[in-house]
Amino acid sequence: MEMDPDSPLDHLWKEYSQAFKDFDDLTLARWLAQTLGQLEGKAWRQSHPLVLAYRLGAQLGHDRQIWLQRLATPPAAYAESPCCRAPVLPLLTRDVRESGLICQHCNDVLVPFEELPVEFRSDLENWAADYAPIHAVAHWDDRRRKGAGDYDRAFENAAQQAEGLLATAGKVLAPKLLSLYPAVVWEDQDECLEVRPEDVEL
Repeated sequence: MEMDPDSPLDHLWKEYSQAFKDFDDLTLARWLAQTLGQLEGKAWRQSHPLVLAYRLGAQLGHDRQIWLQRLATPPAAYAESPCCRAPVLPLLTRDVRESGLICQHCNDVLVPFEELPVEFRSDLENWAADYAPIHAVAHWDDRRRKGAGDYDRAFENAAQQAEGLLATAGKVLAPKLLSLYPAVVWEDQDECLEVRPEDVEL
């Protein structure tokens, strides 16, 4: 969920984060560790309120280097991430082939795609390959839109297909990754195609 720093959404996000800024480092570290325990064992929508709250706290924790200070011990199932040394909590997105799995603490690449086990890469690659041309409909230029005849219908069809593929990520792909990671977050919206979390039914 990349945001324009001057957008109303970003200002709202900053307002939400104020609750965590009142936490001292020890309180924040304990809250993060406890919440990781609640997340463990499941594949979570990115839009889930608990995930959103955790992400707010986690990004503040990253800024304060909470995990480097060893103020709290995360649940044993969580390994240390190579990107920022926070507990491993991956995000699966439609850009998995290019970006791999994304760290929910620092937003960097947590696991490059080519480093995923072969038996997982195949399904993810096929899914991402199916998704790419569907997502691209939202970015067609004028020539391509005119060539499609009824662009509104093409856009709506693409949105419906995206809903199905995002549901596949939530029902099939993310749960499979739980054999590698204690918890997984998956992208459940496509802003370019105007697909909202509530449109993605599991």
